[in-house]
Amino acid sequence: MRETPTATKQKAAPLFTLNFAIICISNLSMYMVFYGLNPTLPIYIEQFGGTTKIAGLALTSLTLAAIISRPFTGWGVDKYGRRLFLIIGLLLFLLPSLVFIYMIPVLWLILFRFVQGIGWGVGHTAVTNVALDVIPPKRMGEGLGYFTLFTSIATALSPPIALWLIYQHSFQLLFTASFWVIFGTLIITFFIRYPKIEKPPKGEKPVFLEKTALLPSLVILLIMFSYTAVVSFLALYAQELGLQTAGYFFTAMAFTTMIARPLSGYIVDKTGQKGFNICFGIGTIAPIIALVILAFLASTLHLVIAGLLYGICLGFIYSTILVLTVRRAPLERKGAANATYWTAVDVGVAGGSMFWGFLAAGLGYPLMFSLTIIPLGIAIVIYYKYRISSIA
Repeated sequence: MRETPTATKQKAAPLFTLNFAIICISNLSMYMVFYGLNPTLPIYIEQFGGTTKIAGLALTSLTLAAIISRPFTGWGVDKYGRRLFLIIGLLLFLLPSLVFIYMIPVLWLILFRFVQGIGWGVGHTAVTNVALDVIPPKRMGEGLGYFTLFTSIATALSPPIALWLIYQHSFQLLFTASFWVIFGTLIITFFIRYPKIEKPPKGEKPVFLEKTALLPSLVILLIMFSYTAVVSFLALYAQELGLQTAGYFFTAMAFTTMIARPLSGYIVDKTGQKGFNICFGIGTIAPIIALVILAFLASTLHLVIAGLLYGICLGFIYSTILVLTVRRAPLERKGAANATYWTAVDVGVAGGSMFWGFLAAGLGYPLMFSLTIIPLGIAIVIYYKYRISSIA
């Protein structure tokens, strides 16, 4: 395959290229399968021999595998290049979907879900690194805003499509569709033009967690730790209050996320450190207000307003912190920095889903949602105390 220009020439390169479009489509299709299987596999487990207690293992198994695989992938993509790991990740993500078509027993499904988690950790880390490579450095914020915009699209579209497939047709059709989506992704990735990258010096020890990425990664971990409470328990909380409209929250959230992500990237690119501080401030104040509203939830209007605010949070925070994380790292360890960031996201999601569940069971949902403000407060203190954006 042909190589693209070096990083020096790439600074003058346009953002919207066929190469960038292929990478964004690859990211979209991976997330479509990811978000399609997350809400449907627990239903599969309950219907085919499992129990409610173990239904969550479908997501836990995948998340654990991703946490394990990401640090190794971060080092590997820096050492051996992006192409190899993207192909390996997609193949490992693809295989379980093929096996699922045969309606395997629940135990085997959970085990293959672990394999799929390894594929997800490897493939997603690799494709994000490719995006970081091809986006012109001067438009990194804007480029990542558009790249992660496709995640928001998948978040909005994939769960309802997947649920429609299993309720109106069958799990076999869902698994078959998942297989072909990932297979198509694998094919189009062969048309990606991979830029030359800085590689670690020979003899350098493997770097699995990039130290320059630890502080911003801790910030995103705390934010995702708080956010997981909303994703995991809002529907149950609303149902307990007699509201059957929790879906409006997620629709509103997707709407403002899709607007805020490109906007935040543009602000960061145009105003530098000041832009990072603006985006971070907006992105942390908005969810605090949303959580206060949810703590006193009483109507569908409250759900919509909270959803709009949380969408602002995800839109302004997600790619902003990722840009900070990567800019702080040496070029030859950009892959390790990216992997450190996404490992923190996974840890925040996994830890939050367990922690807030126990807290909600003991204290009730209103108090639980009030307490989720604390991790956001800690994230704000860390960001400003250590002046994380000053190195960008």
